[in-house]
Amino acid sequence: MTGPSPTFIARQGPEKWTVLVWAKPGGSVDAVDGVLDGRLMVKVRAKAVDNKANQAVAAILAKRLGLRARQVEVVSGLTGRRKTVAVTAPEEPDWSVLA
Repeated sequence: MTGPSPTFIARQGPEKWTVLVWAKPGGSVDAVDGVLDGRLMVKVRAKAVDNKANQAVAAILAKRLGLRARQVEVVSGLTGRRKTVAVTAPEEPDWSVLA
């Protein structure tokens, strides 16, 4: 990616980044829907039951970034809407696909 990363993304190491997410479970669509309070808003159809919404958030981000599911993981905020998602990749993803 060229240019600076969005403010909701932080580099944590040579192959690791974190993405600050505001999750909205139980919606009518799975979508990335802008930025709210400095966090990427991710709407998911899955309900916040049995970790299903967290899995859906990770899956949506992985698909948008062109990564495998195992490369994207919710690492904090498992029971709330404010989440931190870890992204592991050999090269920096193209964050513009989240816009």
